[in-house]
Order: sequence, then structure tokens, then C-alpha cells
Amino acid sequence: MGEHGLYGRLARKQATALSITGLALLLLTAAALAVAGALTQPAGNAGCISETGAGPCADGHGLSGANTAAVSPNGKNVYVASDRTVVRLDRNTGTGAITEQGGAAACTSETGAGPCADGHALSVLFGLSVSPDGKSVYAVAQKSNAVVRFNRDTTTGAITQPAGAAGCISETGAGPCADGHALSGADAVTVSPNGKSVYVTSLGGVVRLKRNTNTGAITQPAGAAGCISETGAGPCADGHGLKDGADSVTVSRDGKSVYVASFVNNAVLRLKRNTTTGAITQPAGAAGCISETGAGPCVNGRALTGAVSVVVSRDGNHVYVAANTGDAVARFNRNRTTGAIAQPAGAAGCISETGAGPCADGHALVGPLWLSLSPDGRNIYAASHKSDAVTRLNRNPSSGGLTQATGAAGCISETGSGPCADGHALFSPLAVAVSADGKSVYAASLGSNAVARINRAP
Repeated sequence: MGEHGLYGRLARKQATALSITGLALLLLTAAALAVAGALTQPAGNAGCISETGAGPCADGHGLSGANTAAVSPNGKNVYVASDRTVVRLDRNTGTGAITEQGGAAACTSETGAGPCADGHALSVLFGLSVSPDGKSVYAVAQKSNAVVRFNRDTTTGAITQPAGAAGCISETGAGPCADGHALSGADAVTVSPNGKSVYVTSLGGVVRLKRNTNTGAITQPAGAAGCISETGAGPCADGHGLKDGADSVTVSRDGKSVYVASFVNNAVLRLKRNTTTGAITQPAGAAGCISETGAGPCVNGRALTGAVSVVVSRDGNHVYVAANTGDAVARFNRNRTTGAIAQPAGAAGCISETGAGPCADGHALVGPLWLSLSPDGRNIYAASHKSDAVTRLNRNPSSGGLTQATGAAGCISETGSGPCADGHALFSPLAVAVSADGKSVYAASLGSNAVARINRAP
């Protein structure tokens, strides 16, 4: 990939080049399986699928530069975004095992390379989301400056991209796509719980798209109704804490709030969402964001350096943020009426590598890039790309507090470093996804060109 590709984006996030060394098999005791949320990786090729079968993994295709994973609501498919390809994997809902079909049925790529189906506006993918109704898959492409739409067969999981402008929206309409704005360097995408809105983060800020719940088609409102940016450039509504853009976006289950992580601004932003129209607005001043040192202007927080991923608990009471360069996961209490967030003092507000922050002391948290919550609300899993690990945090469902089990029970990593359980196909995992049944965790590993399958004790 070129200098403007995925590694270029990671360089912006101060990610270091990662060496590729060694192979390992994960062995955990049967007793560990009895612990809710515990992770075990099947041995050998049952534990992963990779480009050419390296790992050692099952042999797949279209997985070079794997960076994002998402599981369909019905649990029958796992979708993976790689450099220029969206890959479809079939999932056994009983065991969590994943398989890839041959040829074009398994993937769509820019120009049809792979061999995959021929798509467009798919250059340097780095974000993926499946709609709650299972009818659509959306991806964002950084070099194409675009959000891409796929129709999904809810029975088979097959995805197809509509031709031309119906298949994507891009900055200036290149692609060829529908003409949008504030989509340069599109980075992440999510769909609202009611399926009526799609939100995208980019170098321009936060973009709002309307979604047709019958067809999955997306359109962007004109002007300021279609985006929020720093100083209102775009042209967008005027926001703050968005200088040089945003990196992750999520919507609360009640649909009242949108939360955004901004790496460059070391901040988590709060946006109000109209539950009928999907329109978003940012509260003024400190009510609209929390940042490291309070810059923005925002409320003064901690463990937010390189904020890159944000999730909201299913009960709506808490928000969690991964801080990539802060080597931490931060916790915030959420007011379910207003959507306002506040960070608990001291170690209750974060877990970090070595306890810096000041935070609770964790491990295998160097460079966390993506967070995923278990459906039962008892665990948060982090893709820690510099630790070559999937990290498990225990969550108190009542208080929202986070703790990490000591040693190998708290993480799985390539070669078992961390100290973690010994896994494979986990070089530089960039994203992690948990299935809706809570039985499986999947990690997209850039350095391994693979998706790793990990069993979770529900």
C-alpha cells in the first residue's frame, strides 16, 4: 500500500512499524472456560484465517492488511475490511467457527483484484459497520474519501455494491460516487440503533447521512446539516475539539447521543442527537467534550492521549474510550437523560499500562486501537496493536467499573508476551468484534493479514 494508505493513517496515530516474528498455539486450562468472559483460541487453522494460510491459519484471500471486523446481527457472518477489500466470512452460530468461500463470492475489492467481485471507491478501507436490520454493510475508505454501501442478503450474508453513485458518497463525487462533503480521510462508520442514520468520522469532522430503512440507500443533507467540524469548515456546523478531524463514532442505544473520539485533540466529544431526524448538535464549551488537560475548550480529563475508539454500554450508563498513545482505557459515567459524561476521579476513571494516568494498573494495553463490549455488559475487549494482543477487561454491570484479571487470564497475545496467554495470528490487531450471542471474539490483525477467532465463555 502507498504512503497515503493504512500505514500512513497509522503514522498519523503515531503507530510504530511492527516486526513479524514466531508462531504460537494457545493452551488454556478447562477451568478458565468456566469464567464468564474468559478467552481461548482454538489451535492451528481453527483459530484464524489469513492471506495464503500463514499464521498457521486456514487459507483465505482478500485479507492482506486486515484492519476492521464486524459481526452480523444474526451471527451468521463476520465481515472484514482490508486494504482495498471487504471480505465476507461465514460463521457457524453453534461453534463460532469461520470459513471463507472461494473466489468473488467471498469479497469485493477495488478493480476486482483478490480474486473478488469488482467494486469502486474502496481504496484504503479502514472502517466497517453492519446495520441493525442486517440489510446493509457500510465501509469507509480513506484514500477514496468515501463511505461505501453494500446490500446484504439476510439469508446468505452475501454482499453486493450498487453500481455508480448508488454505491457510495465521496468528497467531490469522485469514485464515481454521489457528491458529499467533509469526507476527506473517512475513518470510521456506525449506524444508529433505529437504522435511520449513518455517521462517519473523517479529517473534516463528523458527517451525518440519512439512511432509507427499506433499501439501505444513504444521502447527505446539504451544508451544515450534513456535518460538524472545527470552526464550521466543510461547510459544516461549527464544533470544537475537532481540529484535524475525528477517529471513531458511536451512538447510544437510546439514540439520544453520539460520542466521538478524536486522536489529535486527545478528546471524547459529546453530540446531541434528534431521535426523529438524526440531526446532531454539539453543546457549547466544556459541555461538549472532555480532553487531556482540558484543551478544546473541554472539561479536563485524563488517560485520553490519542483517543481513538469509543463505545457506550448497552444500559446507557457508561462510555469507554481507548487512548492509543496513552496506553489506556478511560471510563466515563453517563447521564441517561441528558447524555452528559463525567470521568470518575483517580484509578476508578481508567486502566493503563503500568498504571500511569493516574489509572489502575493493567497489562497488554500498549497502543489500544479498538474496543468492543460483550452483549452481557460484563467485559470490554481491546485490540492492543503494540502489545500484539486482545486484552480482556472485566466490567461491573452496576457501577461500570473496570478491572483486569492478572497474568494470562487478562489477555491473549502473539507468543504469549504481555504476560498473556499464547495465541497466534495476532500481530498488530487493529480491531476486535464480539458476536451478539457472546460466544465469540474476532480480531482483525494487520501484521498477520488475518482474522483471528477466539472463543468466549458466556
